[in-house]
Amino acid sequence: MKTAVTSPKLSTALIEDQERLETSRAESDELAATKAELEQVRAQLYGVLEGARAAFSAEDGVARALAEAEQIDEAADSVLDILCESFEFDTATLWLLDPEDGKLCAVAHRASPTSRARFLEARIRSTQLALDEGIAGRVFVERKVFLSDDAPSASDKEIGMLLADDELRTGCAFLVAGPRAPLGVIEMERREPLAPDQVIESAARLIGDRIGAFIEFSQLRWRYFSLVSEINRSARKDSEPAANVIPLRHVA
Repeated sequence: MKTAVTSPKLSTALIEDQERLETSRAESDELAATKAELEQVRAQLYGVLEGARAAFSAEDGVARALAEAEQIDEAADSVLDILCESFEFDTATLWLLDPEDGKLCAVAHRASPTSRARFLEARIRSTQLALDEGIAGRVFVERKVFLSDDAPSASDKEIGMLLADDELRTGCAFLVAGPRAPLGVIEMERREPLAPDQVIESAARLIGDRIGAFIEFSQLRWRYFSLVSEINRSARKDSEPAANVIPLRHVA
């Protein structure tokens, strides 16, 4: 019986083929990993660009809404609509500080139509928040942008229950800052979580500063025209003769 004998040349060729095959597989795996990483980077870049587009759209829309108004009451609803549409939030509230009692009051509210939306709006509009209560009170005191996936737990107790019932879990709130002091807070909620690359924080600060500057300017303009009116009234009174004074008449 004869035994098969493998020549040294054939063994070397088999080894070389095996090495080339392994090298080819390694290069193929490396190429696949590179492609996967490239797709991930591309997706992240697309997310950043979309976030930047949304931020620019919100900033531009808010600026246009304010330019067409004289008081914040005239622009508040439009501003909240723009913010919800641009950043894809389901509800938004503008809280402003009442200087008389030092509490935050809801001057405008926007919500997507749901069966519970009217209950949430009614509760928010009837609520006055102390400066250490709820999300708005927290932001007013800390002066930081609030971002959370558990907004109900940080909200006022009854408002939080309504948010949870409507599955509004993700919250964002930012300060409306005047040149000298905070003026209020804009608070927003949504059902979907925020994407990790969503650039909302820097845009929120800019929008809050813009709205605050508009409110401050409106207040100063109102005071200016009030003072002018008062001065004009005083001038007219001084120029009128008193009721008990008889004007002198020159007799020829």
